[in-house]
Amino acid sequence: MRAIYLIARREFLSYVATWGFWLSLASVPLFMALGFGLPILIESSQPTRYYVMIDETGGRLDAAYQASVEESRQRQAEEMREAVSEMVGDNPQVTAALDQQMTTLEDGRYVRVDPPATDVDGLRPYLLGERLLETAEGAQPLFAAIYLRQDAEGGIEIEYWSTNLTDGGLRSEIRGALRDHMRAERLLAAGVSGDMLLAADSLRPVVLELNPERAGADAAVTASDRLPVIVAIGVAFALWIIIFSVVNMLLTAMIEEKGNKVLEMMMSSARHHEILTGKLFGVAAVSFTLLAFWGLLAFGGGTLAQQAASSANMPIGDLIGAIFNPALLVPALGYFIIGYFMYGAVFLAVGSLCDTLQDAQTLMSPIMLIMMVPLFLVMVAADSPDSPIVSIASWVPVWTPFIMLARLPQDPSTMELLGTTGLMLGTAVVVIWGAGVMFRMGALNQANQETIKNWFRFGQKKAAS
Repeated sequence: MRAIYLIARREFLSYVATWGFWLSLASVPLFMALGFGLPILIESSQPTRYYVMIDETGGRLDAAYQASVEESRQRQAEEMREAVSEMVGDNPQVTAALDQQMTTLEDGRYVRVDPPATDVDGLRPYLLGERLLETAEGAQPLFAAIYLRQDAEGGIEIEYWSTNLTDGGLRSEIRGALRDHMRAERLLAAGVSGDMLLAADSLRPVVLELNPERAGADAAVTASDRLPVIVAIGVAFALWIIIFSVVNMLLTAMIEEKGNKVLEMMMSSARHHEILTGKLFGVAAVSFTLLAFWGLLAFGGGTLAQQAASSANMPIGDLIGAIFNPALLVPALGYFIIGYFMYGAVFLAVGSLCDTLQDAQTLMSPIMLIMMVPLFLVMVAADSPDSPIVSIASWVPVWTPFIMLARLPQDPSTMELLGTTGLMLGTAVVVIWGAGVMFRMGALNQANQETIKNWFRFGQKKAAS
């Protein structure tokens, strides 16, 4: 027992007592912040696009385009208000902030300016950047020039001149607006009144999403009801990432120790199962250090965010409650422990058979394929937790920790929970025992990667002889 403790302590300190460990630990929240903030920063830093529009119909198509755009923006604003109202209720402060945000969005990144010329030849130098427009932001290039024309039969033609071949937002907006105008014109020509068209456009179905497990006013489904599912999917992905990262640490450390003859020195003073167990427990302690640090950071950050948003009644408290729900955290912890010991023992056994990382890659390829499968199945479980494929895959012991964790908010049957957990535990015992045998053979140089390959070539050998 003392040997196991000493080896576990050595493994723990070899990672934790380094500056690199704590720097990498602190860098994870930074990268998460960049992951959430970078798309917003990229979107907010998009340059303003200046364009001109020449309507050759005397302003009829231009007016139709402007009216369609305004109606679309109002509809988007109303839909956003309804979505926010479902989440936080009727809150004046949230509504005011949303209206301010919508005003900012209405400015858009496409700004119309007066054309410096009406023909294409006159606008070409501006489109090519040879000349610049005078705007409120100073001299700016012309992004696009749009010509609108209509034939005698009511057909509309749009000439879109631009050197930017990738940004099609403005082109799509104009095409969609004038398509709606053409439909309305055709219906008016067929005898449909304008009032009837307005009434038809204003029709919106009222969707009431209700939970049959509740009654009365409490039956309405809100965003808070969906949080447990979203959080469970996120925790399943996080569990996979943590287990994969930690067992890779075991693999690389084992290969280095075998190459440096450190493993032989350890074998002279400890048994192979003590080394295997000590390494597993030592790196497990590193894993719990990671989880504790990130958990405290998430709890502290969430608490501060909740206090900052308490005046606005934002649902941050519901999010924190969903993340730190014992019904999710306790199974997640159990699945992590079982999954870690199962995969960790396998990776240690593989490391004991190889002298270099290049050797390990050959044996790791099938294991990596097996580990990648639950990632796809978890995404399927997000939309279809009752899918037969997901249900069957839950019974595969090496996938159970991730898939069952994603399915927990959907309340799988007790038989599934007990059956998959029991099968997973039994498989973990067998895998750890088999990995221990393989670890002993590799540590004593009684087996290597060629030994594994030869197990699958026995038929060829007999044929050759």
